[in-house]
Amino acid sequence: MRVIGVYPLTNTGGVCVHEIEGDTVLASINGKDPIWCDVTEKVNDDDEWESGFVLGSFFIPFSQVMRV
Repeated sequence: MRVIGVYPLTNTGGVCVHEIEGDTVLASINGKDPIWCDVTEKVNDDDEWESGFVLGSFFIPFSQVMRV
């Protein structure tokens, strides 16, 4: 499956973004078992709203996803 972005978690794993369609994101951890996640917003450390998605218990901000 094609990967369009990566959010690194550890030195051996990361969240792979496979597709963005409307208000949903197809994402997986290390490319295995991708699931659709809703796009949402969360307040960051600077008290500003940041757009991203939740995969499991991780909030993944789009600003920290590296394009591949």
